[in-house]
Amino acid sequence: MSHSAQDIAERIDQLLSIDFPDREVIDIAYPAFRKHYGAPLSYLAAKALAGVKRGQIVFIATGFVNRPRVDTIIAESDGPVGAAVLARAVHLGLGAVPVILIEEQIIPAMARILHACGLRVLELERAKRCADPSITQDGVAILASPTDWEEAEKQAIRLLQTEDVGAFIAIEKGAANPAGEVLFSRGRKCTPTVGKIDPFVKLCRDKGIPTIGIGDGGNEMGMGNAGGILRSLMKYGDPQYNGGIVPAQETDYVVPVTVSNWGGYGIAAALAALLDRPDLIHDEATERRMLLAASLEGLIDGVTGTTLPTSDGLGEGVHVAIVTMLRAIIGVGVPRTDWPGSAPAG
Repeated sequence: MSHSAQDIAERIDQLLSIDFPDREVIDIAYPAFRKHYGAPLSYLAAKALAGVKRGQIVFIATGFVNRPRVDTIIAESDGPVGAAVLARAVHLGLGAVPVILIEEQIIPAMARILHACGLRVLELERAKRCADPSITQDGVAILASPTDWEEAEKQAIRLLQTEDVGAFIAIEKGAANPAGEVLFSRGRKCTPTVGKIDPFVKLCRDKGIPTIGIGDGGNEMGMGNAGGILRSLMKYGDPQYNGGIVPAQETDYVVPVTVSNWGGYGIAAALAALLDRPDLIHDEATERRMLLAASLEGLIDGVTGTTLPTSDGLGEGVHVAIVTMLRAIIGVGVPRTDWPGSAPAG
């Protein structure tokens, strides 16, 4: 018995919304957004991406400076690893040109993670050449995301005027609340150190370009969707916490997950199911390489502060296991003919 891409995405959502670290966010966020959208959230995001045409740019914004009171060079591994997986999936599956938007000081770490994922970091004009199917080179570009509001808006206007943009994705990317402040997940301000993508998302929506937000804490771009429903459901959504952590700007789609990186994996897996391309989800060896690359570049586990190859307080083995299970969900390594209903008649 074969399953539709939507059925497969249902299982992806179920896996990625288990509250392994007992953080008490995903159990609130996922049901709220699922009720609002009425379908598996990874499926809706993947379906939007499936409309991207070969050669179009897919912007992927990520990066979170995590210990600014110590040094603004310290950022977390959650987000960049998932961004690399998304970049790989949209390039291999759609022929799109992935372009990462990230704070300038995190660019070296992002580049190393992308290289560990199999993509060569290039200047934007050269990365565009890799959309040609006759060229055997998987390319990606990285642009610095300005922390200044005015500069961020100028960048967004310029890029949307000069480039053919197919989609915009934000993964583990802080966004401004109704008071104009970007907050950590427990209500502390971090506005000055975060690359501002709110103007970019607004302009994309105005132009009808699909926008997707991925988050795990309630303070990331996309988590303000459904009319900001999380403001009344989450403790730190309350305005008493510096205006509340929930962003004001909405995206077209949102994928709330237990760990933001996993949202990137989940959308890649759902896209693999839609396109019947199991290779679009990375393998366990690639996951280990990316976590190690993040570690060697000094990206930290946002929960523990360690530079070991962990993320969001969960060990390397947990993240590798998630990849294994996602691959099984889309059929990699699962002998379908051995299961009832799948065997040929006779």
